[in-house]
Amino acid sequence: MVKTIFQDIRTVIVSGERKQFKAALSRSILGVTYKKFKRKKREFYRHRAHNEAITNSVSDWLYEYLLTKMRNLSDLEIKTYLRVIWNETGKILAISNIKVPIYMRVGGLEVDKLEVLEEFRKIKIDLFYSHIDARSKELQVDLPRLIEELGKENFDYTEYNFLKPEGEEMAHAYDIETVPTVMINAEKPPLVDPSEEKLRQEIEKAFAPTVRSAVMPRFSYDSSMKANAELLVELSI
Repeated sequence: MVKTIFQDIRTVIVSGERKQFKAALSRSILGVTYKKFKRKKREFYRHRAHNEAITNSVSDWLYEYLLTKMRNLSDLEIKTYLRVIWNETGKILAISNIKVPIYMRVGGLEVDKLEVLEEFRKIKIDLFYSHIDARSKELQVDLPRLIEELGKENFDYTEYNFLKPEGEEMAHAYDIETVPTVMINAEKPPLVDPSEEKLRQEIEKAFAPTVRSAVMPRFSYDSSMKANAELLVELSI
């Protein structure tokens, strides 16, 4: 029984022109084949002409079939998903599970430059803990480590001992009743005994600088939009 190897691959989105479509498909199929079997050396290179011919034939067959369904492919964009099946030395045996989504270019947005509207303000993080609570001690290690990983310069970090006067006063101001609890930018609800994953998620959400365009953005509609839209209507009837 012949041993087979397969892999699902996809191309980038390219112009619907035949040359672009075939180039993208060839780069994907032959590129993956090379990376997967280059260690076979002589055995692999023996299949080079075969693999190139198969890839070319598949590209032509797919494009010709598309032309029987779409009358103006050059104004559209195409992406291809497929599965390549090889023997154990890298010879292409078949191409299967092929899907070719077709996209219509409606228009495009052009923005020369986006500027930060104001300087980024440090994210304020307050940890309310108790020196006799085991989970609090864990957060006193995990939270500073996470802050260090995300860039210590971006944070204003303070710890408050729930059992001392200053901590008790701040906890009362924030309506904190349980430890450990973390406040991010003094926003409610606070994070009560959060996991590391939850902490990371909420802290990363706090990075939200405001940006603006220095000049008016430009949006232009593709001149082929009307013809393509009419084609889609025709196909749906």
